[in-house]
Amino acid sequence: MHRKGTRRWQRTDRRSYLALAATTVAGTIGAPEPAVAASTEEYETVTVPAGEREIVRVNDGETFERVLFDVTADGAAVTIVAYGTDWTIRNVAVRGQVDMGDETVIGAADTGGGTSRIENVWLGDGAVYEEKGGTGIWVRPDHDGHLEIDRVNVQNMGDNAFYCSAPGAGGGGTVALRNCYAANCWISHCRLAWGIVDNCVAAVTDDRQYRQGRGVWAWPPGPVLVRDCQFAMNGEHYSFVPGANDTGSDIYVDDTQWDDDFHGGWTDHHGGTVSFGKNTGTDPQDVVPDGCPTSVAAALEP
Repeated sequence: MHRKGTRRWQRTDRRSYLALAATTVAGTIGAPEPAVAASTEEYETVTVPAGEREIVRVNDGETFERVLFDVTADGAAVTIVAYGTDWTIRNVAVRGQVDMGDETVIGAADTGGGTSRIENVWLGDGAVYEEKGGTGIWVRPDHDGHLEIDRVNVQNMGDNAFYCSAPGAGGGGTVALRNCYAANCWISHCRLAWGIVDNCVAAVTDDRQYRQGRGVWAWPPGPVLVRDCQFAMNGEHYSFVPGANDTGSDIYVDDTQWDDDFHGGWTDHHGGTVSFGKNTGTDPQDVVPDGCPTSVAAALEP
């Protein structure tokens, strides 16, 4: 198991994350742990005290794996900052609803033109219910490499499940979402500017306003390729939105079932296009892709 340094809570919204990720905090790695940590042969548990945030940093070439964060205490949260190139996060789970505000559980970027990975992660307990009440994974603007996000389960976030669109106006890096599940997240479930959504499922089953987001939101410049997916939006939002801020993008869809009950299922009001290829239809199923964790325990399995 490779577990890198942590430090006590500090506010880490997407704005302050930019400064946080760009600096090195002396004494972080190898420093005494601020939270209560208990190790087993299988994985390590980090119990975050009430009102505190656990912050973990993952740097160039590092692997962070097999850690359970317990945030069941009031006001407890965690942020993993992965910044650099060729890093890996895998077999990580968060138990309990994070008390985030407009903040992120994983903030990520490959800034060296390499390939970094986030694999087999459970964020299915979500965030405390509120408008803009937490983001699952956020990819920062200067991402210029490739990020593989594989078998990640994100639910009940108030500010995007997979928020990967910022590099479209910055570093131009690509993102692949594979075998992922997202449900009941506001704004959008799969939001990216240049990449692929492969064998993923997005679902809306919650009737509360801040749990009804878009299926795929493609930001400029695009394109975004969608294949072998299911978008069970339950008539609550668009399955596809190509473009943002009056600038179009392009979505190409193959072998995918999607919901067309919300204003036809997609919109071109930003000037973008959705192109439907082979084997597409409007009978989506709310199922978790094979291999994607369905529980805390499943995420921690080696």
